Amino acid sequence: MIIDSEKKEWLLRCQLSTSPRRSVLRRITAARDFLPDNSCFFSPTACHVAAALSMSADDEKLLRDNLSALGYGDIVTIAYENTDRDKAGMCIASRVRDDRLQIAVVLRGTSGDEWYSNFDVGYSAEHSGFANAADFAELRLGDYVFTHAIGTEPEFFVTGYSRGGAVANILAKRLCDRYGLERVCAYTFASPSTTLSRRTNRYNSIFNLVRQEDLFTRVPPEGWGYTKYGKIISLSHEDDMTAGYRRLTGEDYIGFTRQSAVDSFIAAVYDLAPNVNAYYRRRRQVGDRKLSLYEFMTSVAHMLSQNMDDDAADIFLSAMMSDYADLLNFLSSGADLNDLITSSSAIPKCSVADSHSPAAYLASLDAVIG
Repeated sequence: MIIDSEKKEWLLRCQLSTSPRRSVLRRITAARDFLPDNSCFFSPTACHVAAALSMSADDEKLLRDNLSALGYGDIVTIAYENTDRDKAGMCIASRVRDDRLQIAVVLRGTSGDEWYSNFDVGYSAEHSGFANAADFAELRLGDYVFTHAIGTEPEFFVTGYSRGGAVANILAKRLCDRYGLERVCAYTFASPSTTLSRRTNRYNSIFNLVRQEDLFTRVPPEGWGYTKYGKIISLSHEDDMTAGYRRLTGEDYIGFTRQSAVDSFIAAVYDLAPNVNAYYRRRRQVGDRKLSLYEFMTSVAHMLSQNMDDDAADIFLSAMMSDYADLLNFLSSGADLNDLITSSSAIPKCSVADSHSPAAYLASLDAVIG
């Protein structure tokens, strides 16, 4: 809700975790409005608002409440109960500011079978899984614009976290191409890489906030040619963010505090698959079968989408004695392997998950941006 209309202060709630369900209230202050007049200049206020929206997107009601508090109406949620791996859960809303229609687009993070899409890099200029989801989001947004923006050129505020950040990155690029940079204000958080394009810097109204200690932001690897549209802003900081994490969660941070651990993982990926073709085609022995890195990651998707079966569990156990052992040890660091296989949570508690968590990003945002 707005708590002081003169000072432009809002209370927005960020979701820290879904299992158990925990959230934190964030006070955001703006001199005039939370969106900048020039979207190509980084705005700490817009960044914090985007963080609150993207980090509440897993909870449809919480996201709707946050959008309403910011003055948005005509709120529509799409594909929230998604069973199609190539779709994107999303929320669209709009408001009028200074006689201009502003449309907010919030992309939800990974749910269910969307994990398979995350690991499907493909051979095109954009990550196949994320691009397919962006196609879906672009169509749904087009429907909304058609019914809500008759006779006007709208402005867009786009955000997302994790997979939602990747889809938001591609969608915002397409909106920039169609409407111009000045009509698009985009902030993504914890986004994987999305594109092979070498002309990404021109999209300077897209800001991608990443932690170098977060594996998710480093894949697909830069060595394969992948990057993100827009500007990349590092939230890694020499100051320790673990105290902020404890204040937010009441728990100790078990994630990575240095990027060297992720560097070692990426180096291991290069050894196994120096390029996309090898990712899909170079097979290595795992127990009584041969698997490419893509096929191995599909087994990881089985676990994360809670589709674990005996065959996938056997692959995990056999991988401990295979060329994929270093990768599996890294992915399971800070957790018991049996917990990973049997957990009822989509992302079990482990170092990789903690490094990617909303709490880690909020603590890093507070340390770096304030």
